[in-house]
Order: sequence, then C-alpha cells, then structure tokens
Amino acid sequence: MGQWSRQDHPEPFIELVSPEHATGARRALYDELEQVRGKGKVSNLFRAYAAFPELGRANFHRLMALLTQGSLSVKFKEAVMTALAEINRCDYCVSFHATAMKNAGASDAEVAAALRFDPQGIGLNTKETALFEFALKANGDPHGITPEDFLPLRSSGATDGEIVEALETVNTGNAFNLINGALNVGADDFLGGYLAERGKAWAAER
Repeated sequence: MGQWSRQDHPEPFIELVSPEHATGARRALYDELEQVRGKGKVSNLFRAYAAFPELGRANFHRLMALLTQGSLSVKFKEAVMTALAEINRCDYCVSFHATAMKNAGASDAEVAAALRFDPQGIGLNTKETALFEFALKANGDPHGITPEDFLPLRSSGATDGEIVEALETVNTGNAFNLINGALNVGADDFLGGYLAERGKAWAAER
C-alpha cells in the first residue's frame, strides 16, 4: 500500500519484500528487526531499506542509538519526529511516530499538539520546550540559527549533548521522511491505520 495522500498511486514504487520471501542479507536484517520489535513487525520503511541491506542495518542501529541512548525522553524525540512528518507530509511517518509517541506515554491530545507544533500542548518541560522549538527552527533554516537561539537552551539547562541529540532527531526524522515519500511507502498494517485522516486530508487539498 502506498501513502494515503497518493490516492492515484496505491502501490509503493519499489518492491517491499515480505519476511516470508526474504533471503540472504535481507533476511538477516529482518531477523535483527524482529529480535527488537517482535515477530512480524518488519516495518515497511526497513523493507524498503532492505534493498540495500547494509545501509538498512546501519540506519536501524542509528535509530536504536537515538531512541535508547542519550538523555532526552523517547516521548520528546517521537514528538519531534511526528511534527517533522507533518511538515514533510509523510503519511507513513505521521502514523509511525504518532503511534510510537503514544507508546511512550502520550495522549491523543498530546499527539495532536505535536501535529500543530505546540510544545506546551505536548506536555514538555521547560528544557524540552526550548529544544523542541530550536529543533524545528533548525529544520526550517539551519543557517539562520544565531547565538541568540542558544540563550533559552542555556537558561533551561540544555547541555551540548542534548542539543546534538535534538538535532540528530531532526536528521533522522527527515531522512526517513525522504525515503518513505520518494518511494511511496505506505503505513504499516500493524499500526492499525492510526491518523490515516492526515494523509486523506492532504489528498483532498490537491
């Protein structure tokens, strides 16, 4: 299934090999994914990446490092990636990261706040709010960042490591948005169609 917003193109643009038909390096990547996420939970994103299995493995390790290490909460990082998915109009990523955000403890109202770029509505603390706003500004205009943009970060107690962690969350989210958008990768069935209305609303605007 392709992205909900591309009603005229219902299929992905490359083959997303199922776990049942995976062999060799692709199968090894799928095995690693299932060890972490559970049997049958090989996401469509990594089925796409598996066309280049070594790159898929590197990106999975990068994602796991981002989500399991560092000092910022998973809820914060998933909120940033949910907001980016809305900015980039990536159906897959809205559904995936909004679901992950809920799994990290967010309510539907907090997910909706991420989609409208409202850190207070997400329930972020002062430091996370400063980092969220910094991350979205850097996403829109990285060369427009000035020393003044660091003042609220420093006053909130954000460390250099946390600033890099927030920026890497932007990098990761955008990289996945690009892969999914360009290859017309649709949302995973195991997500249950959460927030399908976002893509359908974008399609209606065309």
